[in-house]
Amino acid sequence: MSTPGGRSVYHRFEPEVAGGLGPGIDYDPRRGAEPLVGPLHYEFAGWLGDDIVTTSGYWIVTGRLADALRESPLTGYELGEVVVTTEEQFDMFYSHLGLPRDWERLIPTGTEEGGEDFVLETVVDLLVSDAALELLRRFSIDEADISPADEEPEVSEVMRKFLDPGLAARRFE
Repeated sequence: MSTPGGRSVYHRFEPEVAGGLGPGIDYDPRRGAEPLVGPLHYEFAGWLGDDIVTTSGYWIVTGRLADALRESPLTGYELGEVVVTTEEQFDMFYSHLGLPRDWERLIPTGTEEGGEDFVLETVVDLLVSDAALELLRRFSIDEADISPADEEPEVSEVMRKFLDPGLAARRFE
C-alpha cells in the first residue's frame, strides 16, 4: 500500500526485547552513528518465541526469517553476524523453549524517501513497509508492538533519558 503520492505506508515495529548487549562487546555511544565495533553480541535473558527480537537499537532474526528475507524482493536492510549467548537465568527458566541455534543481525539501511522496506527512524525505532510487515507476519511476531508510523510513539521518561545523546556520552566518560 502506498500514499496518494506513491510513497510507502510504514508501520512502527517494536519487537520483543528478549535480552541485551552481551559481555565483551565493543560499544561506545561517543562514536556517533555507529557505536558498535565488530559483531553484535546478543545475550538472551528470556524469550517468548518470536523470530525477531531487539535491544538498544539492534535487531536480530532467526535463521529461517533471514532466509525468507534473502529470498524476498524486500529492500532497505542488510544481514550481518551476531554472537548469541544466554544468561544463567535463561538456561534455568527458558531452555525448554528450544532457542534457535541460527540468528543473524538485521541492519536497517533504507530511507522513507527512498521507499525501502526497512527504515531506521530514530536510534531505536524500526519502520517497516506493508510488504515487510506481510512477510514478518508469516513468522512468529506475537510479542511485537505494531503501530502506524505517522502516530507519535509513546516514550517513557527512562527512554527519553536513554535517547538523550548528551546523557549517553556522559555515562561512558
